[in-house]
Amino acid sequence: MKKKLAALALALTVLAVPASAFSDVDEGLYYAAPIAWAVERGITTGTTGTTFSPDAVCTQGQILTFLWRAAGSPEAEAQPGGGAEEPLNPDFQRAIAWASQAGILSGGASFSPSAPCGRGTAMRFLWRYIGAPAPEDSCAFTDVAPQADYAQAVAWAVETGITSGTSETTFSPDEPCTRGQIATFLYRCLNEAGEQPELPEDPVPSASSVRETEEEGVPLRTYTGEGKAYSLGLDGSEFTSDDVYDAAVTVDVYSPYEAVFTVQVPFPLYQACSYSVRFEDPENPGKGYMFTYLRWDEAFADMIPWEGEHQSYHFSNMAGERQDAVLAVSEREDDRMGGTVSWRLTLMRSGAFDFDSLSRYQLGCEVSCTLS
Repeated sequence: MKKKLAALALALTVLAVPASAFSDVDEGLYYAAPIAWAVERGITTGTTGTTFSPDAVCTQGQILTFLWRAAGSPEAEAQPGGGAEEPLNPDFQRAIAWASQAGILSGGASFSPSAPCGRGTAMRFLWRYIGAPAPEDSCAFTDVAPQADYAQAVAWAVETGITSGTSETTFSPDEPCTRGQIATFLYRCLNEAGEQPELPEDPVPSASSVRETEEEGVPLRTYTGEGKAYSLGLDGSEFTSDDVYDAAVTVDVYSPYEAVFTVQVPFPLYQACSYSVRFEDPENPGKGYMFTYLRWDEAFADMIPWEGEHQSYHFSNMAGERQDAVLAVSEREDDRMGGTVSWRLTLMRSGAFDFDSLSRYQLGCEVSCTLS
């Protein structure tokens, strides 16, 4: 039951759904048609009214919720028992109850709703969703052990054209999936695989399911801090001086892997180009972590080394060493005149740091007009 990826690509290009209206979804990319399909079917929505965040990490709870909606948002006979380690969105709770009853969560590794969904776990969920069909051949990837709980699922997914390896010999089962990838995997599973269940003809999400699980809602925790700000003082601004101004930072935590950073300064943002949020160990001054956002703005062309207008993000320890965490960053607000900038950060692969550890650190920030 092998399908050619070329045929799959053709099927995606002729999908009769409107092109995605999201500003961050390029119609020429592989996930554009699957995202449009998923939104039209009520399986998912955007993270805002105009963005989908296709490169943001998809959690295990989110992919189960997508599958649950694709199945018609059925009510499970019993809700999961107490003892959850984290507060759950109501849709998460219904989806988890349904997935447990349907056998999607059985026979696998530990489940954490807010943990990034790895490629191996995603294939296991999809495979069990359509009835765990036996693949024709065993999995041949060197990084997928024959006894792994997702081994048959990976073999099936590759045979049916849902995905492929990350190289000729590897699958990278622990690599986190993005929202764009999950929408694509789900579309291919339900439209290309031969054993899929029939999609509801016209699913109408409930009022609660319309609220996307990855929308922020209420943060689990909020941290605040203070810092310093230095203005470039353009165009005779009242902030043209060597004075040090007050800055404020807020970090809203939504999971160990996702948080929203907001920095506020008393002058227009086009008078600064470097923003850092610092997590310093109060018991070991100078030790901790730092997120840095650099923005080359046209206003700075005659004042600092000009490389063209662009942005860059870095995560490092306070010694300046880059960390093994992988960031997905999306800018949420840029009120230049009001002096506020906000970003949503996702740790796609965390090392020694995650957002659950923030309680150990002192939060601070610095905004300046130098790129060094």
